[in-house]
Amino acid sequence: METVIRAILFVFHEGSGWRGIDRPGARWNSIYQYYRRWCREGTWQKLWDRLAPLTRGTTGFLDSTQVKVHRSGLNPTGGREAQAIGKTKGGWNTKIHALVDGAGVPSALALSPGNEADVTHAPDMTEGMESGKLVADKGYDSDPLRTWLAGRGITSCIPPRSNRTHPQPFSHILYRKRHLVENFFEKIKTFRRVSTRYDKLAETFFGWVLLAVIVKFGK
Repeated sequence: METVIRAILFVFHEGSGWRGIDRPGARWNSIYQYYRRWCREGTWQKLWDRLAPLTRGTTGFLDSTQVKVHRSGLNPTGGREAQAIGKTKGGWNTKIHALVDGAGVPSALALSPGNEADVTHAPDMTEGMESGKLVADKGYDSDPLRTWLAGRGITSCIPPRSNRTHPQPFSHILYRKRHLVENFFEKIKTFRRVSTRYDKLAETFFGWVLLAVIVKFGK
């Protein structure tokens, strides 16, 4: 099993193809099947649930980042949209959505096609918040979202869009701390299997995202 873990971590760090680990005692397809099964069974999520540190503070910082999809991942079974791949001005991309706490540790993660608006995923990302404050950029400036958050006792700190007739006030001091979620993305993108998507399946790509979180933030 140590050989399996070492091989998976090699692919994770270097971004190599699975065949790059093929050698006596570590057949690439066997290693991949272990990884694939662990993704399918939610093993990485269960491991993160055990290793995640306690949430700090009652303020959440929400954002997303684009990840370029390599051509090797562009022909998934079921179609690209079903596997969180969407066409943007910059090409085919996947979005990683993250809600982090006051220490920059994620409390919610999700994938979506790169062409979907961030605000449409905000309710699902903040479902676990029962009170406190939510800090996000102007891409989340939406009356329905603000109303939904207020109904859950969550104060929104979101700058208004430039076309707002009656812009809502927000705390500039608190908004400066939004770098916490940007720093989070920078940390997990140091791993090549996260910074570029080579996987056809959203499930296997999300496994790399969870592994990055485990390595960087696990207690």
